[in-house]
Amino acid sequence: MLLELRIKNFAIIDVLNLSFSKGFNILTGETGAGKSIILNAVHLLLGDKATEEWIRSSEEEASVEALLNISENLEVQEKIKEKAPSLSGSGEEESLLIRRVISRSGRGKVFINGNLATLGVLSEFGEELLSIYGQHEHQSLQRMETHIDILDEFGGLLGLREAFQKQYQEFVSVSEELGKIQAEKERKAKERELMAFQSKEIEVSGLQVGEEESLKEERTILTHAKRLMDFSRAAEETLYSEQGSMIEKIQKILNQGGEMAAIDPSLSQPLKALETTLIQLEEIALVMRDYSRRVEMNPMRLDEIENRLEEIDRLKRKYGSTVKEVLSFKHRTDEALRSFRTDEERFSHLEGRLEPLRQGVIGLGRKLSGERKRVAFELKKSIERELNSLGMKKTIFEIHIDPLPLSLKGVDRVEFLISPNVGEEVKPLAKIASGGELSRIMLAMKRILAKVGGRQVLIFDEVDSGIGGAMAEVVGKKLRELSRHHQVICVTHLP
Repeated sequence: MLLELRIKNFAIIDVLNLSFSKGFNILTGETGAGKSIILNAVHLLLGDKATEEWIRSSEEEASVEALLNISENLEVQEKIKEKAPSLSGSGEEESLLIRRVISRSGRGKVFINGNLATLGVLSEFGEELLSIYGQHEHQSLQRMETHIDILDEFGGLLGLREAFQKQYQEFVSVSEELGKIQAEKERKAKERELMAFQSKEIEVSGLQVGEEESLKEERTILTHAKRLMDFSRAAEETLYSEQGSMIEKIQKILNQGGEMAAIDPSLSQPLKALETTLIQLEEIALVMRDYSRRVEMNPMRLDEIENRLEEIDRLKRKYGSTVKEVLSFKHRTDEALRSFRTDEERFSHLEGRLEPLRQGVIGLGRKLSGERKRVAFELKKSIERELNSLGMKKTIFEIHIDPLPLSLKGVDRVEFLISPNVGEEVKPLAKIASGGELSRIMLAMKRILAKVGGRQVLIFDEVDSGIGGAMAEVVGKKLRELSRHHQVICVTHLP
């Protein structure tokens, strides 16, 4: 039950405090008195979108605060315990204090029992606390998409529908992701094929860092093999093999040097240095001899090197200006191919989930459809009884449930049809032109839903609009009856 409503700096309101009693409450006044402003403020407590225009001129923020007694609203108490235990305040479970602040800066705040809360939590609680029936709400009956919501609320099927929607959304999400991966696979099929070929081509080549430089050195040596052979042989002969070689001449000097050093000891030092030089020259002569035997003219090997260098040049023309760049290209290509394989693994995983999800969704959809068909007859009879008491005697109300492909609300198309007059065939509500008839149908539905729903505060905004006389009196009595079990707040010109 709504106990108090406090509005501050909202539209033309400076500060307004309203107290409400149990049962039937009336807000009345002339046009422009501010009744609609009060309802707009209440809509904020239901989580509706706020606009800066609602803040009073010259003020920076506006606030709406409501104190409710929830001692008889077990659904809200359970929801607080389940989803927001921190909002239970000091442990007082009978009262719920909701406050919403809107600011010109756009940083609005929501408080529930003095604790900060999100707008989502406010919306969820608001739906369980209050129901507002606006003066033009009956027009929503002409939109067929609202009929399924009314049927589900009447039958207490919203929980089952929520479970269906959760699984359906998961099914759709998996289906969409599979579609995206498949489309990407098809789009990149040629690219992947090319990348696999490129990676394989580089891999098969056995390309190594430093290989090109080594081959070029070897090619240079083979190209000049005869010159190198002639040079090394001549050097060996000059140093050692030929008659009168350098080593032979130095040996003669050293042979005489011992005698000379005995005469002049100062010659000992240069002669020792010459001995060292002789040893080095002998080693060099051996190296030159080995080199001349090792170096060879090998046209076949030279051809192999030329072919290999040509292959390396071809790879460089395709994949990079250096061998290092070619190998880097292969690394990047392999990473991309691994990404493709990851997508394939993801695709296989999702594909395995899709069918069980589909079967689960179909099963829940069929269960939901069966429940709708079960409660449809109950709703039909309940509405016909209410309409009869509202002056629409002999009215026939029908609910058609037809199969549809899977959608967010199940596998059904629900449509309300009516025959207001005896002998007239039933027609969709959308084809009923009379606003008075629609208003009475909506009032009948509100009364029925109030009986099965947990909301205990019902706000009617000019529900008597478009009717008068005896029918206005009937509507008033219906609202009065409704107030015996619910708190009713009625905004009206006809108190």
